[in-house]
Amino acid sequence: MRLRSILREVGRNVLTGTTRSVLLTSVLGAVCLVLLGADLLAVRSIENAATAFREAGGSTMTIVASGRVDGARCEALGQISGVRAAGALALPQEKVTASSLPGAPLPAGYATDGFLSVVHADVDRGGGVVLSEDAARTLGRVRADVLETTDGPTRVAGTFPYPVDGRRSGLGYLALLPGGDRAVFDECWVEAWPQDERLRTLLFTTLLPPADESTDDPVVGQLNASLGAAFDGHARFADRITRFGGVVAGVFALLLGIVAVRARRVELAAALHDRVRAADLWSMSLLEATAWVVPPLAVCMATSMLVLGARGDLLLAAVLGARVAIPAGLGALLGTMFGLALTRERHLFLYAKDR
Repeated sequence: MRLRSILREVGRNVLTGTTRSVLLTSVLGAVCLVLLGADLLAVRSIENAATAFREAGGSTMTIVASGRVDGARCEALGQISGVRAAGALALPQEKVTASSLPGAPLPAGYATDGFLSVVHADVDRGGGVVLSEDAARTLGRVRADVLETTDGPTRVAGTFPYPVDGRRSGLGYLALLPGGDRAVFDECWVEAWPQDERLRTLLFTTLLPPADESTDDPVVGQLNASLGAAFDGHARFADRITRFGGVVAGVFALLLGIVAVRARRVELAAALHDRVRAADLWSMSLLEATAWVVPPLAVCMATSMLVLGARGDLLLAAVLGARVAIPAGLGALLGTMFGLALTRERHLFLYAKDR
């Protein structure tokens, strides 16, 4: 048969419903979407857990050494690859007393610009004090407001979140003042993602020599260890149960391809009996299988791109979609070929009898 004749016959079989393409497309599409959806939900769950870990301060490492942290060295850690921000904090025994609440002075700290980035402070360029969100809420102040204190008015440059979620206590009701020309601080905070064990060592490079032997040893730790010491997203992704979705899709599509061919075994055996060449029959069967295989696979890829690609994870979306779509497509075509290989002309009357 000529190619035009083969294509015409394939088109006729698809349009008239002989291939049951609508049913096969629906079944394969439903199974693939369920498997892909489960995998996307698992990946989204891992991403949400990673986001929660970072936002809670699990990825922020700190070193506490009173009067020994070099602010410039601490800020320089922010230049390391993978480090989002680094900054120094000093907590002298100073207070900021609002005129409206003279009985509840705020503990004050001096912070570098990098420290404000570590704590995700929302500040403007006008300068002034930066309040914790709890302190700002209590005082009824927002960014750019003027805060009347016992030492005179000061401008509120912004606020920073510090929720009670397991992170180190004592800083949730704090006023941060610009570090200015201050060179020595008490703490260095570094936020890095993904986590890097080298930071524990690098944090010690920010320290100045101790003034005397009685100086307390520096303490290194997480800002918030309540969610675990580390978040191994790679291990969670590699161990997720839904990673076998592609295998399941491939096996199901293989069986579906076999069933689709075996359901037409009388027709196919009769075609061989009528002297249709085996090569032409194989070509038509594979093209017909392609007609009901391609639509659900395209839907899977589109679904993956819409769910993850919309947030910029184009590569991840393409990989997850392909991990289900490709095995399903190959399985369906292999099932079609296997079903054809089992179909014999000499079994025509047996097929007709068992129909």
